[in-house]
Parts: sequence; structure tokens; C-alpha cells
Amino acid sequence: MVDKKQFKALCKVLAATLALVSSAAFSMDLNMPVGVTPTSHEVYDLHMYVFWVCVGIGVVVFSLMIISIIWHRKAAGHKAAHFHDNTALEVIWTIVPVIILVALAIPAAKVLVNMTNTSDPDMNVMIEGYQWKWQYNYLQDGFSYFSNLAADSNAASQLGSKINPDSVPHYLRDVDHPMVVPVGKKIRLLITSADVIHSWYVPDFAVKVDAIPGFINQGWIEIDKPGTYRGGCTELCGRGHAFMPVVVVAESPSDYAKWVAAMKASNGAYIDPATMQPEHNGSPVVYATPLLNINAGNSAQLEPAAAVLPATASKAPAATAKPASGKPVAAEKNLTMASAMKLGKQVFDSNCAACHMADGKGNAEIGAPAIAGGPIPNGPLAAHIALVLHGKGIMPAWGARLSDMQLAAVITFERNAFGNHQGDVVQPTQIRAAR
Repeated sequence: MVDKKQFKALCKVLAATLALVSSAAFSMDLNMPVGVTPTSHEVYDLHMYVFWVCVGIGVVVFSLMIISIIWHRKAAGHKAAHFHDNTALEVIWTIVPVIILVALAIPAAKVLVNMTNTSDPDMNVMIEGYQWKWQYNYLQDGFSYFSNLAADSNAASQLGSKINPDSVPHYLRDVDHPMVVPVGKKIRLLITSADVIHSWYVPDFAVKVDAIPGFINQGWIEIDKPGTYRGGCTELCGRGHAFMPVVVVAESPSDYAKWVAAMKASNGAYIDPATMQPEHNGSPVVYATPLLNINAGNSAQLEPAAAVLPATASKAPAATAKPASGKPVAAEKNLTMASAMKLGKQVFDSNCAACHMADGKGNAEIGAPAIAGGPIPNGPLAAHIALVLHGKGIMPAWGARLSDMQLAAVITFERNAFGNHQGDVVQPTQIRAAR
């Protein structure tokens, strides 16, 4: 038998082991992040509350097991006692778990209610998922843009690139155009999808909302401090699932206001929030009339859905679209061979290389034909435009995803790159005429 001194020593060993394991877990960042939004703080507090309840339950249960093993062990051949009912014990082990569950359910329900309370936002941002990118539509300000995987990550991910991914900062976790928001403002997120189910997730926000075609799911964030926060798509959405990260840059309200003003006056160029300089690579900014009829006080009054989904959320801008500054957007300009090839390569690398490969040789295993010497880029121009616009088979309809300028540039690039020499310079007007 174990005497009292041995029992106390055993308890000290158990306590020291528990303290060591707990401190190691927290010092190694094995715990979930505290986050930078009210929701993330509440989720973290709830997580820790449930964690310590579970620790308490574990200590009681395992202590009783150890005590039973030590104090009630008998020699081999000992006749076991026979007993069946103990009403008091059965009542206790029924009531105690019910109390524990209620004590867990009440705070959990409060957190869930707060997570879904999107009423009274300061601004609204629509987020639309595509294979494999995000589009951010600033509804009150009247502009939107695509956010693609950063060029250096895209280059390193290509087969045979010979680029060490460890040499790329934030490999597969960086984008060309991050979402920019102000700190200290409640931002309602209206999340949907143009093709398959995606899921918009940023761990530091404790926000994970599914993007479902034909539906608008809602969430909200209110960021505590400026910074760059990273996440990604968490719904398996196809072969490029790992290549659509989420990056959110939180700025002070004054810096955010400057960024919005610069975006409106940028003539189609994305403004880098870090340098406040225009970036002409990647997708151009699309302008439309600001949706000022969105009710900022009650999410239940977001009706009809068409009032929330502007045409520019999933379609290219019309020929008459103009930015808030009144200047014509980039899509109104004619392309030269040089400008078309430059923009076309950027569009191809961001959108087409995933299937047709960076060298244009295609991927027979998935049915993606070669661009280099292929029949489409070397065939009739009208057929090439129709295929890119409307899609066929595994080829998506890019007319709903890219602007007239981008489509004209990438078709020009495909017909004059990878050994193709058709000499065509496709103009945005030809794309609009073929829609």
C-alpha cells in the first residue's frame, strides 16, 4: 500500500508534469492566436475557458483512476465484489455533466451570436471567390480589383522553375493586390463565389466564411491595430486551391482615406498601400457607380440581392465605365503590340499558366492544349476570342472574370508568343463586340 508521504509525492510529480507540459505548449506557440478583432478575442477567451474546464475534468478523472489502481489493487485470485445499483451515484454522474455542458453552452452561444451580428457596419466590402483568386468590391466607393497569387510565389511553384521556395518571402501566402481596410471600423463582408465553393479565412480575425455560388454569406471584422494579416481559401476548390491566399492590410483611418482617394484617381492602376504608388501589373481596377443604397444599419434589409451584386463584381466593365475622377479607364485605350504583349504576359502568368504551363506547352494529363504551336492561337481570330470569352469543357469562361483590356492583351500574347507569329493586335473594342 502507498502511505500518505508517497501519495503527496505522487501528487507533486503530477502537478509538476502538468505545469511543465502547459508551459511548453504556450511557449512553443502551440495555442491558437489571440487575434486582432473583437471576435478573435472572444473566441480565444472561450477557447481558454473550455480548455481549463477540460483540464479540470482530466485531473479529476485521472486522479480517481490512479487512486483506484493503487488503493484497490488485489492479489491474483482475489474474488471480485458483486454490486449493481447505486442510485445516488447515478444521479450525480448525470447531473454533473449536465451542469458542465450548460456552463459551456451559454458562453459559446453568446460568442456565436456576436460572430453573426453584422448590423450597423461602417462600410461594406463584397468578396467574390474565383478559381483561383479573390475579387474585392468596395461597394460604397465604387471600385473593385482582383487579388492573385504573388508573381514570385507563382514562378517558384512552376514545375522545373529551379527556384527554391524557401527563398521566396511568404511563399504561397502573398498576393499582388491585398485587401486594404481601416482599423477601428466595423466592416461587413458580403462573400460569394463565381464558380465553385471557396472559403475566405484569416486566423487573426477568427473569421471563416464559405463563398457559395448564388448565395451571399456575411461576416464582419473590426481590426484593432494596423498590420498585414494572412490567410487563405479553406475549402478544397480544385487544383489551384493552395494558390489563392488572402492578404489583408489594415491601415489607420487617415491612411485608408488617402488610399481610397488615390484608387479613385488612379485611372485603372492599383495603388500599393505601402508606397502609395500605382502598380500597372496584374488586373486593372474596375470602376462603377457606388452602391450607396446599401443599408448600413441592418443586414436584414439587404434586399434584393441584385442591389448588392453590381455587374462589375463578376463581369468586365462596360465601354462607358468611368472612374469617380471622370477620367477614362485603361480599357478605353488602344493597345500596341508592345503594350499588349507586356500586359498579356502578366494576365497569362496569373490566370492561364496554371493549366497551359508557363512555357505554353500545355498539360495533356488534364486536357489543357498547348499554346505553343497550338491550333487555337494559330487559327481564326474569331474562334480564339469566342473560346476565351465563353469557355468550353475544362476551359472556363474568362469573359466573366477579366476586363476587355485584359482579354485583348492575353489573346494577342497567345497569338504572338511561344513561337506563334500571327501578328494580330486585338483591341478591347473587338472583345466587347464579341460578348
